[in-house]
Amino acid sequence: MARDGFALQRKGAFRRPAKRRALRLVASLLAPMLTVAALGGCADISRKFADTASQLPAVGLPADAPERPAQPAPYPAVHDIPPPRNSVTLTNFEQQQLEDDLVAARDHQQTLAGVPLQPKKKSKDSPQTVVPVSSRASIY
Repeated sequence: MARDGFALQRKGAFRRPAKRRALRLVASLLAPMLTVAALGGCADISRKFADTASQLPAVGLPADAPERPAQPAPYPAVHDIPPPRNSVTLTNFEQQQLEDDLVAARDHQQTLAGVPLQPKKKSKDSPQTVVPVSSRASIY
């Protein structure tokens, strides 16, 4: 009999944690559902409050604010690729002529403004190097 009483005690000990586990499982499933339902109600209340509060004085848009456009602006075409360039790079002679024209225009503007001209730096010791067209006129 003592042995049977021990067995009954043992069976009861196993039943209680099973009930507790089931209760915890139900609570863990029910708690997120209740939270979602409560927060969903808050969104509706805040929309109603925003509509009501925007009608109050000193709240919302000023009287001289421009109207919103009827249609929103379209998104820019981000993935459109521009057409390939059809311009040709300058030759060495054209590049030198362009640089000389720019230097002449700068000198002319400096004389008109009364700024002393920069002395030209040309030495006989260092020969003028010729730079290839690809590195001077192209960004690639």
